[in-house]
Amino acid sequence: MSDKTMDQRPILELRDITRSFREGEGALRILRGASLQIRPGEIVALIGPSGAGKSTLLHIAGLLERPDEGMVLLGGIDCVDLPDRERTYMRRAELGFVYQAHNLLPEFNALENVAMPELIAGTPKQDAFAEATRLLTLLGLGERLLHLPTELSGGEQQRVAIARALANHPRVLLADEPTGNLDPKTSKMVFEELIHLVRREGLAALIATHNLDLAAKMDRALVLHEGKLVEGRPAQAKPAIKTPTADPDEDQDPPRAPFA
Repeated sequence: MSDKTMDQRPILELRDITRSFREGEGALRILRGASLQIRPGEIVALIGPSGAGKSTLLHIAGLLERPDEGMVLLGGIDCVDLPDRERTYMRRAELGFVYQAHNLLPEFNALENVAMPELIAGTPKQDAFAEATRLLTLLGLGERLLHLPTELSGGEQQRVAIARALANHPRVLLADEPTGNLDPKTSKMVFEELIHLVRREGLAALIATHNLDLAAKMDRALVLHEGKLVEGRPAQAKPAIKTPTADPDEDQDPPRAPFA
């Protein structure tokens, strides 16, 4: 991360985010004043044990759900109270998402899967396919453009998903365990390609991961602990993310659909 990056204003900022979910007579308190700032060109790891609230935080940062309290600023615009239509526009224009599962459309080839979001948004077909070809080629799939998902390896499928997330030229990439379904060797390779492409495109990225070795390759790490975010280098994260001993059910994420 360069000094120029640090001089820029945050592209994504969360301020004092709180989120609770009803459970019977009580409430599960997931986030308790979580705050972060991410600047253009910065890649940040989000670390925390299962159930700490990482997916909830990513859903809120990605404008997929609203917090109980707090602010979500994207390019300086607070998006919390925007109407659903404007939130949808901001999400499509400014954000890219990578899932743990690739979620590719099985009846379409790699090129079509990457181009599809842009075609739906009204981008001319020639432009959408040209950009899809560029991204897939950068990810080493230039000779696999016309292959269906079932004809691709797990690592290749996930690279297609990464290209799809970047096709709309987002300013922020959000990823939830993007290599979690891959074997260690493939995971390392795909992750390095993801980081290289994010840096090449000049994006800001928030990437949730359990893998501290992968987290160490990012610019910095945020540890989600007891509903708040604390700065820490990945190598120092283990002591900071122990599950609280008091009321062990209190900070668990409720059942939900995969990060989308």
